[in-house]
Amino acid sequence: MPSFGLALGILVALTIVRLIGLHFSVVDLFYDESQYWAWSRELAFGYYSKPPLLSYIIAVADHVCGDNEACVRAPAPILYLGMSLVIYAIARELYDARVAFFAAVSAGLATGVAFSARIMTTDVPLLFCWSLALLAYVKLLAGGTWRWAVVLGASLGLGILAKYAMVYFLLGVVLAAWFDRDARRLLRAPSLWIGLAIAVLLLAPNTVWNAEHGFATLREIGSNAEGEGVKIDVLRGLGFLASQFAVFGPIVFAVVLIAIACVTSAAVSRADRLMLAFAVPPLALIFAVATMTHANANWAAPAFVSAVVVATALLVRHNAWKWLAASIACGVIVQAALLVADAMATRVHVPFIAAGDVYYQTLGWRSFGEQTGQLARRIGARSIVGDIHFEVASLLYYWRDQPQQILSWPDGPTPEDNFDLTRPFTDSAPEPILYVTACTTVPPLSDYFKTVVPLGHILTPGGPTTWHYFQAFELSGPRKPIAPRGKCVW
Repeated sequence: MPSFGLALGILVALTIVRLIGLHFSVVDLFYDESQYWAWSRELAFGYYSKPPLLSYIIAVADHVCGDNEACVRAPAPILYLGMSLVIYAIARELYDARVAFFAAVSAGLATGVAFSARIMTTDVPLLFCWSLALLAYVKLLAGGTWRWAVVLGASLGLGILAKYAMVYFLLGVVLAAWFDRDARRLLRAPSLWIGLAIAVLLLAPNTVWNAEHGFATLREIGSNAEGEGVKIDVLRGLGFLASQFAVFGPIVFAVVLIAIACVTSAAVSRADRLMLAFAVPPLALIFAVATMTHANANWAAPAFVSAVVVATALLVRHNAWKWLAASIACGVIVQAALLVADAMATRVHVPFIAAGDVYYQTLGWRSFGEQTGQLARRIGARSIVGDIHFEVASLLYYWRDQPQQILSWPDGPTPEDNFDLTRPFTDSAPEPILYVTACTTVPPLSDYFKTVVPLGHILTPGGPTTWHYFQAFELSGPRKPIAPRGKCVW
């Protein structure tokens, strides 16, 4: 019988391999990661586009091991180790030690987890908090003490502070109550409401921050969800579902879809239905969003936690060992491929797809930051101004701890990102100024400054065959107050 000790050994070894992989990776910080790192230097109770927990996690990592790329990303594999071990505990409570073992290993080696463990995003702490909240909920269903109510509240509150998608958990609680008598009874129990009260208390500082900033984060989330407008397209929704085969793993997601289709069947147990109750709401909600506008593949990521438990339980119950082995093997192959590819990312090109330089979006940012900083040093610039968040974020990280101020030139009167709020380009910017932009349209610089000196282009490699292009200008001698630059055209 597989033991917890064996599962722990496998998962710890996997985590160590991932941490070593981060050390040898040549992939630059994606600009969102640079943005989160920048937030960790300016800790607050909220930010324009995301709640604050991730910035605090990065700040801790910075304190422990430094600010290089591997350290910024190090919490990701560690938190996924924690998530996998909590999944073991969930499966052990609902099923048995054998299901628990394979669920934990399957979770650790899921294709989406193998991909996500290399980058630092809000999904990482979200999934850990979701798994912990689910364990606490299962324990309370089984008659657990008030301590599990505290765990539930803490994990719910921290999960919302990681990513607002944590609120889907409450939909799972409602759906579980529809499926299960004990879950309905728990709705009336003080322990559940104590947990919710704790979550609300933890969320209070972020709520106050949002209120003071016009609920900027909620506006940004709504804008992302709206995309380019509402237009019903079922094929787009089906495309979202297809993407979940890559996120969950093809076998795990196929089993989950079959289980959902057979949810009222006698072959689906009470424990299965409880797990499906927490997987269905995120999938259904984001499928609906995808049919109306657009949805990223990771938006329903919390569904993975209970999905991998129920899929593993069904595979074990039906002695589908070959399918279970194939699922884990798929994860091993993907993990190995990513480790190798990350170590040679600057040379990776896939000729038979349109975007052959598959690392295009995550390469060139170190070069951009260093070239821009050296240019600023050469002309004696005291400020560096960018007008898109990825320029500003990459400069803040890759030209960190330098004397130049890094500022953001807003598009319009309403802030578009957190840098527009905290470091806007204004008349008080120290001169001379180095202005860099990836936009093909440049604002009328001579209207704002007496001296405008074009400095040519900054080119940074996005892979073996592609480049990022930036224009650079030296600005000095103000003519009139700085106004919003207008929309960027690429």
